[in-house]
Amino acid sequence: MAKVSIIMPAFNVQTFLAECMDSVIGQTLKDIEIICVDDGSTDSTVEILDNYAGRDQRIKVIHKENTGYGNSMNIGLEAATGEYVGIIETDDFAEKDMFEKLYETAKKHNADVVKSNYYTYVSRPQPTSTFFEVLEPFHNYDNVFCPLDFQEVFRVRPCIWSGLYRRAMLEENQVRFSETPGASYQDTAFAFKVWTSAARVVLLKEAYLHYRTDNANSSVKSAAKIFCLCDEYAEMEHFLDMYPEKKVRLEKLKNYLKYESYRWNYERLSLEYKYCFLLRMKEELQEARRQGNLDQSLFRDFQWKKLTMILDDTDEFFRTSCEEERKKSHAGNLLKENKRLKKENKDLKARLEELEASTSYKLGRKITYVPGKIKRKLKGSD
Repeated sequence: MAKVSIIMPAFNVQTFLAECMDSVIGQTLKDIEIICVDDGSTDSTVEILDNYAGRDQRIKVIHKENTGYGNSMNIGLEAATGEYVGIIETDDFAEKDMFEKLYETAKKHNADVVKSNYYTYVSRPQPTSTFFEVLEPFHNYDNVFCPLDFQEVFRVRPCIWSGLYRRAMLEENQVRFSETPGASYQDTAFAFKVWTSAARVVLLKEAYLHYRTDNANSSVKSAAKIFCLCDEYAEMEHFLDMYPEKKVRLEKLKNYLKYESYRWNYERLSLEYKYCFLLRMKEELQEARRQGNLDQSLFRDFQWKKLTMILDDTDEFFRTSCEEERKKSHAGNLLKENKRLKKENKDLKARLEELEASTSYKLGRKITYVPGKIKRKLKGSD
């Protein structure tokens, strides 16, 4: 049994795949298995994966039809045999000691989950990684805790690829990904299930994973899948139904998280989709209120005010939120126009300086130069 199984879902990532694969096969922790799940790629992803598998016996490649991210991840989990499971998405890449450090921490504390911070990465205009301390608000580094007793951790972004998970814990609690066809955000319910199931968690301040934010093909760029988050929260609710005692402790927190996620989704949708999503949001949160499962103490004052408006005066909330968006859009357009004019002015200035420095310009100045005496004579002859 390997110490760590690294699951790597792949779909049309030929541009980034080699960098990612090199970072994984070069890990200082050598006792790993690498499970690459190709989700029906149509570019050279297939050939790249097979080539790497031919060079490293730790790599297992699974080719399948395009059935989506959740199904790919579940197939990877079923194939995993390691003591712990890690996840690397194949447009990202890892520090060479990532899994050694995470595994050492997991063994030291007998942890079910070890979670670290990460780097945001862009390749243009030049490759840049920026440390992102996503765990900083929780002020709980290097301590062992149970998420049911420290529920603040449920608020952290999913970032499932910056951690390590005890495989036995995932198996015993039936922690899997939802497989809604074509869905996005399937890490949302997975992360919730992990926190619900884990008894021993350790957070690390260090960062090891470089999360690419400039992949134009990334699913997070899509605005069309308006109800995907609703599917994820339905999956969370189904999971809690299997554990009544945990549901009692987490139901109100889950509804707070739902409000925050739905509000974020609402704000990112284009105008034609906003109202229908708002009605769905209202319906679900009204039911939570009817059952007494909205806890005002979990909300900030402005959040509770917005929630109340959504539930009690939906049309007014829609009107005012769209008006705010229109103002922001107008201000944004003015800012863009101002930047464009500044750039245009800068370009003109540069062109003028270039012209003044040119040989032809200097020659023209000499040709058109009129001595002072001649100028005075010309003025006198007027």
